[in-house]
Amino acid sequence: MTAGRRAVFLDRDGVLNEALVRDNRAYAPLSLNEFRLVEGVEREVARLRQQGLVCIVFTNQPEVARKTLAPEILNSMHDRLRAVVEVDDVYVCTHDPADGCSCHKPKPGMLLAAAEKWAVELTRSFVIGDRRRDIDAGRAVGCYTILIDRPYSACLTADVRVHDLAKAVDLVLARLEGWTPRMEYVERYLEEVRRIAERLDRDAIERLVTLLAELRDRGGRLFFLGVGGGAGHASHAVNDFRKIVGIEAYTPTDNASELTARINDEGWETAFANWLRGSRLAPADAVFVFSVGGGDIERRVSTNVVRALELAKSVGARICGIVGRDGGFTASVADACVIIPTVNPATVTAHTEAFQAVIWHLLVTHPRLQAAPMKWESLTMHRKGE
Repeated sequence: MTAGRRAVFLDRDGVLNEALVRDNRAYAPLSLNEFRLVEGVEREVARLRQQGLVCIVFTNQPEVARKTLAPEILNSMHDRLRAVVEVDDVYVCTHDPADGCSCHKPKPGMLLAAAEKWAVELTRSFVIGDRRRDIDAGRAVGCYTILIDRPYSACLTADVRVHDLAKAVDLVLARLEGWTPRMEYVERYLEEVRRIAERLDRDAIERLVTLLAELRDRGGRLFFLGVGGGAGHASHAVNDFRKIVGIEAYTPTDNASELTARINDEGWETAFANWLRGSRLAPADAVFVFSVGGGDIERRVSTNVVRALELAKSVGARICGIVGRDGGFTASVADACVIIPTVNPATVTAHTEAFQAVIWHLLVTHPRLQAAPMKWESLTMHRKGE
């Protein structure tokens, strides 16, 4: 039996043309003046067609039923689209979703109709969209789904999420060349890394730089706190801040004997706080937290961090941190804190801990903080000088 043709089903608004965004919600253009194609869209669709893929647009346009978009304007939009972008067909649902039709996404009616007309094998085909209803329509018929992630997308069900149409096309072509699920995971993970790097709060990082520069100027000490991966970061950061930045730094997890004795005799919850008391934490000092959740007393998560920060606040020490999700207790009390953006709930810990290392290395090499050269960089510069 001959396999059916492979197709790429492309949503329109937000994929091929610019969506109108108001209050973090996307709207379809209602006039020709508002209808603007995404830059380079003709090139990306041409890349798909060069591989023999059928390229089909499928779009909801309920504004026609609601009489806020004239049918002739809609037709003119699609004439303009076809004049620039070589697509094989355009399917449009003009019904209001309340009408109960079978074609309004997330229902797959348009995909089924196109598959019948173009002899498309849906389970070997692709859907590229920017909202959950596009992805759900594709998943309903077995297509491989690619979400172009926008601030308004609110979709976690796609097979993969990318930044733009060019990256979506790259993935389609890669799958045609026989990419394995492992390769797809690598691509997806690295795409998440890129998106997080783009969304990092630069101002928050600069506030950390300022706080640490002021700490060094007044001769204060820096105490790093972390559990698990955060504890590993704390030990490494103590070395970097002492050696490269010239700040006197310590962490309780470097002394297993004292820490375990305190846990055994006084309890886990107060171990960090009592260690800080023994270190005579003072107003001139600062506490720096590496944590995914940031501490939460009610859920009993990293309560040792919470008690330590309560002590820091009570003595007037500064608080800073690099944390994940909403930052928990750390972010709520910190003088300077970077929250690692969440782009995928399944990889929150991995990305938070990875970017903690990225950011503290940024800090120790920042021109306002770096006081001593690092070996390999100094050797490289020396060779260039020769």
